[in-house]
Amino acid sequence: MYSFLATHSMMRYCPCVDKGSLLNATVWKLFEKAGFNTEPNSQSPAEREVKLSATKKRPVDLYAIVPALGVTIVGSNKSGQLKGSWTGHVNDCAEIGRKAKATKVLIVLTGKDVPRENREYALEKGIVVWGEEELAYYEAVAEAIKTYAKYEIIHALGIKTKEEKDTHRVLAVRFRQPTSRANQELFMFTITPERLLKTSVIYRRAQGNARAYQRMLRKNRLPNIRKFISKPEAILPTNIIVNLSDRVTVDEVKEEEFSDIAGRPITLSSPNACDLVVLNIPMEYASIELIDGQHRLYGFAEADAATRLEFNLPVLGVKGLDLIKQGDTFVSINDNVRRMDPNLVSYLKYTEDDAACQKDSELMAIRLVVELSKTTPFNKSIRLLDFGKQTITLKGFSGYDLRGLISPKGLLRQFYPNNKSDEYVQVLRMYFSIIKSLFETEWSDSNRYIVATNRGISAFLKLLKSILKTTNGPLNQQEVNKYLKALNSGWGTWEFEKLRSTYVGAQGWKQFHHHLVETVQREYPDFKE
Repeated sequence: MYSFLATHSMMRYCPCVDKGSLLNATVWKLFEKAGFNTEPNSQSPAEREVKLSATKKRPVDLYAIVPALGVTIVGSNKSGQLKGSWTGHVNDCAEIGRKAKATKVLIVLTGKDVPRENREYALEKGIVVWGEEELAYYEAVAEAIKTYAKYEIIHALGIKTKEEKDTHRVLAVRFRQPTSRANQELFMFTITPERLLKTSVIYRRAQGNARAYQRMLRKNRLPNIRKFISKPEAILPTNIIVNLSDRVTVDEVKEEEFSDIAGRPITLSSPNACDLVVLNIPMEYASIELIDGQHRLYGFAEADAATRLEFNLPVLGVKGLDLIKQGDTFVSINDNVRRMDPNLVSYLKYTEDDAACQKDSELMAIRLVVELSKTTPFNKSIRLLDFGKQTITLKGFSGYDLRGLISPKGLLRQFYPNNKSDEYVQVLRMYFSIIKSLFETEWSDSNRYIVATNRGISAFLKLLKSILKTTNGPLNQQEVNKYLKALNSGWGTWEFEKLRSTYVGAQGWKQFHHHLVETVQREYPDFKE
């Protein structure tokens, strides 16, 4: 099967390729691999027809069902520009979904970005929209864990099944580490692979990005694990570590109910450190986050049914971890084989939680850079993970200088006290768009010039601080343009190799900023460093 990335590459370099047909094949093969019955499918390319009236039928690009779960999905796949309005297409899809008695309607649109307002309008009509990122991500999931991918897809589409109403009650040992906060608890329990495969998802911060997911789960390790667990004498003594959501509740157990055969009370450990409880774990798809042990779990994905239903998996469940602690725990545990790329570490901390970002300048900086990477002047020019050739990186851009500007005492924070990510993004877009327009040649050639590199971004962020000091207020486009024009007309070379030979080491690059300020001061003496 062609992956979406391979298909996209073919469409780009071979204009003779039928983009629509390739996209249709990509989508239905994805759903087929994920465990749905589909039309079209590998046996027949014929599309399902939906009866709209006594005389009118409409073929649909995707018809995917899971009869046992009562799930029916119909889909529309479009590559490139839509014919007609978005509103008209969404309403048309909604009507087809209603006639097909579909549980959910899915629109897959590639070749162009889907504006937020378009996605929101579709959601109001009960329709989910996938762009290129979502399509590539779910392809990676289906390729790795096969039919168990359908549970994450069903969850992502907002579908609830009758099976999810079930709750698994299991006896667990609860304990706390001496250094744990009061609300952080650990639970040791066992569960079958079948149940955990349906309810788990690999660290939610990796969702939506195929490359991040693939780095969280190296599928080449799965066959060896599957081969091992299929042996009659197989055991997996190493536990799986998961994050338990608030939906998992705890029932206390009376101590007097536990005694040995002679009637003597059992003391499990020191008081308040360890006790027996009952965990109530809902059968909600993709509700349990895997912190460690993803390969041990997904090795069961293609094991025989008896093994998946009967094997006792030891699990360590953690409750009470906030988002930051979840990220730190995931990185520290999964960094034991080789050092994780610093960009990936930063990306895994990315969150859209406003409250979390407003409390932590590092999280806010990471969010700003990720959002900037989606639009001009940085559209797709920032390396977010440990692949790609972009010279600007998430780790570099979101570092000391940006965090300093938005920290509690930072000047950007001082003049934009609402501390809102969208406001910061708007300001930074304006600032760097002016830089791009003034230094267009240098911006477009980051191999030769410093402007659109980590060093350049750092220097211009320092210069932004100087501009804020000078203007002593929110950024004014006219004033920003004025100071940057002075730099444009008065500065010498921007060639990286020549600058690197002049400014050596960390202190040297501080001197680089000092000289930039001096250049502006020649025209505007009151400009502050």
